[in-house]
Amino acid sequence: MLTPIKKARISETAAIQLEELIRGGTFKEGENLPSERKLMKELQVGRGSVREALRILEIKGYIETKPGIGAFVKSIEGDILSPLSPWLMDNKEAIHHFFEVRYLLEPSAAGFAASRITPETIEALKKNLEEFRTAAEQNDLTRAILSDAEFHRLIGKATGNKVLTSIMDTLHRTMIEGWKASLKVPHRIEKSLREHTEILKTIENGDEKTASKLMREHLSLALDDLEEHGL
Repeated sequence: MLTPIKKARISETAAIQLEELIRGGTFKEGENLPSERKLMKELQVGRGSVREALRILEIKGYIETKPGIGAFVKSIEGDILSPLSPWLMDNKEAIHHFFEVRYLLEPSAAGFAASRITPETIEALKKNLEEFRTAAEQNDLTRAILSDAEFHRLIGKATGNKVLTSIMDTLHRTMIEGWKASLKVPHRIEKSLREHTEILKTIENGDEKTASKLMREHLSLALDDLEEHGL
């Protein structure tokens, strides 16, 4: 009869408040949300919490972020739980392009990471894996998507290559539909969790060849699942 109470992050509480304002019509479709600075002041939280709150709303489909311009209300309903097949068809080209870029970059990034990983980044990846596992256990799709994107960003960072790190940071911040795509597939969260675990093991062991191979397989399996569901 009761739902267990989980400790909420500041960003999640901020996102809930903004979501309620969007759904209640305070902010209408097409309207620009207040600036980060104004949100920080009104919510009394830091910039990082505001940015993550906006990221949560973007993943849920409530807002669209336009770099250098701001965040705009996209829908008062959101699309995180929308039927999968029509959603995939609506975003087909963007998702294919997203995976093409990842195929080019990420297997090599995983190999480089295995040869250059630092103890600090290993620790960050392990923490990320636990966050992903918690999201899976709680069936928290939004948090799982955030964790998934962060895992791949951290691998880019682990290469020590500033250009590649910058590219992965850009992928992490943009192409929201691409990050959402695979984890909207039923049971893909659990599969990705297992695949991330194996990738991390090979990176930690310094196995460049296997890390690259497993990353390629991870992307291929995710795309296979999407194609089975209408991509």
